[in-house]
Amino acid sequence: MDRRSIKHLLFAIAATAMVGCASAPSKDQSFFRDSATDVTNRAPQSLSVPDDTNTIDSVQLRTKADYHYTVAEAYSLEGNSARAIEEYKLTLVYDPNSSQVRVRLAAEYVRQGLINEAVSQAKTAVEIDPKNTDARSLLAGLYSALKMFDAAIQQYRQVMVDNPADAEAPLFVGALYAEQKRYDDAAKIFEKMTKDPETENLHLAWYYLGRVRLESGGKAASAKAEVAFKESLKAKPSYTEALIGLGQLYESTDRKELARTTYEAYQEKSGPNSAVAEELARMYVEKRDYNKAYEQFAVIEAFDKADFNVKAKMAFILIEQEKYREAILRLEEVLAAEPESDRIRFYLGAVYEEVKDYDSAILHFQKVPATSSYFKESIVHMAYLFKLKNDYEKAFETVENGIKGNEDQPQFYALYASLLDDQKEYKRASDMLEKAVAKFPDNAQLLFYLGNMQDRLGQKDEVIGSMKKVLLIDKNHVQALNFLAYSYAEAGIQLEEAEKLAQRALELQPGDAYILDTLGWIQFKRGDVTTAIRTLEAAYKAQPDESVIAEHLADAYYHQQMPERARKLYMRAAELEKNEKNADKIRSKLASIDRQVQDVDRAPASSKNR
Repeated sequence: MDRRSIKHLLFAIAATAMVGCASAPSKDQSFFRDSATDVTNRAPQSLSVPDDTNTIDSVQLRTKADYHYTVAEAYSLEGNSARAIEEYKLTLVYDPNSSQVRVRLAAEYVRQGLINEAVSQAKTAVEIDPKNTDARSLLAGLYSALKMFDAAIQQYRQVMVDNPADAEAPLFVGALYAEQKRYDDAAKIFEKMTKDPETENLHLAWYYLGRVRLESGGKAASAKAEVAFKESLKAKPSYTEALIGLGQLYESTDRKELARTTYEAYQEKSGPNSAVAEELARMYVEKRDYNKAYEQFAVIEAFDKADFNVKAKMAFILIEQEKYREAILRLEEVLAAEPESDRIRFYLGAVYEEVKDYDSAILHFQKVPATSSYFKESIVHMAYLFKLKNDYEKAFETVENGIKGNEDQPQFYALYASLLDDQKEYKRASDMLEKAVAKFPDNAQLLFYLGNMQDRLGQKDEVIGSMKKVLLIDKNHVQALNFLAYSYAEAGIQLEEAEKLAQRALELQPGDAYILDTLGWIQFKRGDVTTAIRTLEAAYKAQPDESVIAEHLADAYYHQQMPERARKLYMRAAELEKNEKNADKIRSKLASIDRQVQDVDRAPASSKNR
């Protein structure tokens, strides 16, 4: 159950009793109903202790008791429980038979976390005055906190006998029954209250009856719970706990739209209410209706300006809406109140990154501690930003610091290798990745990156070995399937196996241009050029800006005696190719086509004499 459940009522049992004990008595209520004297006006005559005399009579005892009691009350109001306890004890020196003083002392013990002492004083208070319902209620609450439910119920039932007008005791008894899953017993208590025309707070009886019905489970119970919640609202239309209980019931029975419209109707007629706004905001976020969700969060914020969790949620909605500048203002406000929040630091960095304020982004990412769950992503973002700024020294330093802060993150080693790859330091990257693989032997991605570096170094056999290991760890690793298939194709070996690997990769990632290119190239190598052209044309259509794909399709066209098509694609491939050595190879193919066309167009010299 949620915060409004029977357990919520149960939690309030001890607190309610203690609050009642700590409050000042009414004008007609005596502080000391069982004191040594029977004086009804126990207010002290002075805040100073009178001079001692040789004879201590009942009036002097009363005066000293009143003095220490007043001082104790003052300390209690200040929150100084330790001094309040001392003064209440001194009060008992002069008035040992005061049930109510022991109740106050027990309440202070509770505030100090001294539960056993509190129970002892509450029990003594009940023994002194069996009719003291404050003492019984406190003792019942303490028993409840200690999960001594039967003892707690016994005390509450006595309160009900001694004070039939007590509106809370029956609610607490019902709550305790529910806690023990004695739902029928709990329901009887609440039902009896709903049928009594003298019941105070009738809406609460109906509400908790609804909660008990829900907790008991079953379709019939849900229907009865719905009736109870509606009756609670009929008794008190402004009681939002019943409204939310009804809405949650609708949600749990697949009537989410009814729950939403119920909340909306309340907000329109009786709102705005922050608790209802919380439920509506959650539902709107689930539907990705961020504008309406933001409106409801604004309602919550209006009720509590210091609720920075709500401000953060509003910022996240602004991020979803790509309103980054507004989100920054919100997040900065939250961070000012919660400067140690690594979560806010991270998101601020991410938003500053979106608006291309890289220095501010890096500043926030740097302050995310190594112990944070956001540390890994912060390192990755920082390294990427330094890379964008072409500051590879800082990028390397960032990843190195990340490894020092959390050396068990394999992603850091892969990131470091990618930076080395950018710098064309393939051997260093390969060596580092071999050490990382030894540290994380079951990490498929590190093995895959190692295979990439081996490919850069021309270690073709090692590449195949690494990719096979990747697939032993993760048979559905799409990149490894494609890479191994392409490696076989380039080497002209295992072409049948290569085609199976490529087909498997394509099943996992349909329409991928690079996998289509690999499959088409394998088909070309196997001599099925017509099929290869169809596959390679699909790859080129999906990715027209990739030099290798354009070149492969041109090769297939050229093989099928389509020189003009091949020529255009070779020209396109040469334009796209960034590696000058590879570009020269493509241009040499283009030159071969041009020479062939010239040879065909040039007529033999002997033909002129015919």
